[in-house]
Amino acid sequence: MCNLLYNCGIKVKKISVISDDVEEISKEIRDASNKYTYVITSGGVGPTHDDVTYEGLAKAFNDTLYYHPKLVNIIKHHFGDDNASSPAYKMAKIPQKASLNFGLNPAKPNTYPYIVLENVYVFPGSPVFFQKSFQSLYKELLSTNRRFVKEEVFINAREESFANALSTVVKEFPNVSFGSYPVSNSRYFKAFVTIESDNENNTERAKRRFYELNPVNIFVNFDRTPHVDCVTKYNKFLQNCSRRSTYEQTLEKLRQVYRNSEHVSIRIDGSIESSIVIHLAYICKTQLHSNNKLQVVHFKEKQMSINIEEFVKEMIDKYNLAACTVESAPDKRIDELISMRPHLQTLLVGEAGENVVDYNSNANQLQINNPLRNWTKEDVWIFASSLCLPYNLTT
Repeated sequence: MCNLLYNCGIKVKKISVISDDVEEISKEIRDASNKYTYVITSGGVGPTHDDVTYEGLAKAFNDTLYYHPKLVNIIKHHFGDDNASSPAYKMAKIPQKASLNFGLNPAKPNTYPYIVLENVYVFPGSPVFFQKSFQSLYKELLSTNRRFVKEEVFINAREESFANALSTVVKEFPNVSFGSYPVSNSRYFKAFVTIESDNENNTERAKRRFYELNPVNIFVNFDRTPHVDCVTKYNKFLQNCSRRSTYEQTLEKLRQVYRNSEHVSIRIDGSIESSIVIHLAYICKTQLHSNNKLQVVHFKEKQMSINIEEFVKEMIDKYNLAACTVESAPDKRIDELISMRPHLQTLLVGEAGENVVDYNSNANQLQINNPLRNWTKEDVWIFASSLCLPYNLTT
């Protein structure tokens, strides 16, 4: 919801998480309605005893509840419940001053409406219902011509080294918002600063001023989306690369492998080498104009850290990977993988040098292929750092 509102030029000012208490809901709605342009609630509109949002809403505006005939009709016909004593009919009991909104597009009305009372918009809490219902509100009612322009500045220095400069630029640009965030999970930078306004010129001027107030050598050119336009970025990297032939040969071999992409999977483990193999495979996929998702396998350890699991999930989302998880003992992993994906013929693993992890398996039908066998540690770091590839520091 916050992301969609941001794209509409609307900034969320406050988020409240409150209990299923009528008095608390009433007070929060009343206070928020007086302070903010829009108030959006999510949850508490179902048929159970703890669904009391409508009661709190009515109390906030000195209103009473009644059974809205259209909602009664929806529950009766669309939900197939004609028992008037059914708990489902609680969802039809709303404040008398409230109105129903089925969306502003009469050609495609929502089956179930969201409820509006003054500047308060009431939605269900379940994501599957909330998302569909909220689409009609944000696109048709809340969309504005205003857009936020945000820049991120990446810094290879601790916050105290640029704190004074940041304080200065905050005072000089009162219409621009700044944020400073230290990081501990990156070898590329130690902190980043966000610079944001609703005007591109203001954002750029503030960014230039921040650069002027700091030593040039603390700034880092970092790309959060190396997978976007990956072929162009890769080709640009090669232009001034002394080890160009190593990277080109590896990519060409992977292109041959990925001509039968449905038979190939990559081990994903959070390491920098694993990220390189995934990124190179993604370049191949793009060059071959393939619509198939890259297949990856995650061999889950019993004592695996939360950081690695979160990183793997992020990589799956970023590169749109088709992933499977194998939780078997080390000597059974390959056998388990083959049983899960019997069509596989090649497993790609990332390991600089000749070494390949020994999986202690007798499953000869699966070839273990190490695309980085001819790479040095320097090759690995040059490639990863130049293209800003993500990896987990704990691996």
